[in-house]
Amino acid sequence: MSGARAARALIRLLSFASQTAKGPREPPPPEDVSRIVVLQMSGIGDLILITPGLRALRRLYPRAHIDLITYRLSNAAFLFRLPGVRQGCEFPLFDLELKWAWTRRFWQALEGPVRFIRQEPCDLYVSFHHCWLPQWYLLELWLAVRSRARYKIGINPDFVRSPGVFDRALPESQLGERHYRPFFLQVVGLLGETGKDLSMEFPLEPGEVRNAQEAINTALAGKRRIICLHVGAMHAVKLWPLDRFIELAKRFEADQYGLVLIGTKEERHLTEQLAASLPFGTVLDVAGTTTLFQMAAFIDASDLFIGNDSGPMHIAVARERPTIGLTGPGKPRYCAYEASEALILKNPESGAAPDGLLFKNTDRRWELSVDDVYAAARSCLS
Repeated sequence: MSGARAARALIRLLSFASQTAKGPREPPPPEDVSRIVVLQMSGIGDLILITPGLRALRRLYPRAHIDLITYRLSNAAFLFRLPGVRQGCEFPLFDLELKWAWTRRFWQALEGPVRFIRQEPCDLYVSFHHCWLPQWYLLELWLAVRSRARYKIGINPDFVRSPGVFDRALPESQLGERHYRPFFLQVVGLLGETGKDLSMEFPLEPGEVRNAQEAINTALAGKRRIICLHVGAMHAVKLWPLDRFIELAKRFEADQYGLVLIGTKEERHLTEQLAASLPFGTVLDVAGTTTLFQMAAFIDASDLFIGNDSGPMHIAVARERPTIGLTGPGKPRYCAYEASEALILKNPESGAAPDGLLFKNTDRRWELSVDDVYAAARSCLS
C-alpha cells in the first residue's frame, strides 16, 4: 500500500472512531466561549486570507480571545495586532513525514501544539488549513482529536463522508475554483451568521508608515511617483523574469518615477541586480533590511505595488494600495481578487495547474510581456 493510500485509510479510521465516540453535539453558546484556537499553516498570504474569518469569529464570540497554531510565527506577527488575538504556537507540519513516525522527535513535534491547546480549556477549535497531501491531513486531524476542545470545525478531504473528527466540517470540494476568503468565511459560518465582509486586515502603526515615507523622500527626492517592486517569490516558477523587471524599471525611470525594492535577504541578490542597472537616486533597495511591518509600510507609502504571487502582493491588497499581481501557474483560489482590489495579470500560458506543489517545479515560459505590465501600470496611475 502506498503512503498516500495508507494515510487515507488511517484518516477514515480516525474519523469513524472519533465520530462514533463523541456523537452529535451543538456549538457552545457565545457567552460560554472564552478561548478559541485557530489552525492555519503556510505563509503570509495564506494568513492574510483568513482575516475576514477571524473578524467573523470575533463578532460571534466577543468575549473570547483567539490563540493561533501556524507553521512560522514570524509570518503571523501581524495577526497579533488584531483585537482578541493573543498568543501562538509553531507546528512544523511540512517538516514531518510519516516514515519517521517511529522516532521520538516526530512525536515531540506533534505534542508541542497539543500541549499548547491543552494549557488551558479550549472552547472552540477552528481549522482553516486546506491540505492537499493526505499525510498532512492525517496529522492535522490527529491534532484536532488530541486537542480536547469542546467543539471543533474544519475542512475535510472529500473521501471523508461525515464530519469525522470535527463536529461540523466543510468538504474541500466546496472550495472549487473560488477565492479562499469566502471559503474560509464559510468555515466560520458552520458556527453562525458571518455576514459577507471579505476585506482583509494587516495593521500598521502611523509611525511605521511615516518612517517609510521619510526614507522615500530622502532617497528618492523629487520623483513624480513611487513604484514599489517585489521581484522575488518563495518558488522559482512564480518569478516573472528579472530581465523584464529591469526593463520595466528603466521605463519607470524614464518617466521620472522612483522605485522601492522590497523582499527578504534571500531575494537581495535579485534586487541588487535591478538597482545596479539604474542611475543613482532612482532606487531605494530595502530588501533584506526590514521587518515585516517595515516592509509593509514601504508598500503603504508607495503609489503603486507591482510584484509576483507572494506575501507582499497580498499585503498590498490588504492595505488597499493600487496593486498589480503577476501570476503564473497555480489555482485562482489564492489570487482571485475583485477588479476594484487588484489587477491580476495572469500568464496566458499557465492555465490550470495541478493541485499541490507539483506546479512549483514546472518549467513554464512566461508570455506576460513588459509592454503588458507597463500599460497596466500607466492605467493604474492615471
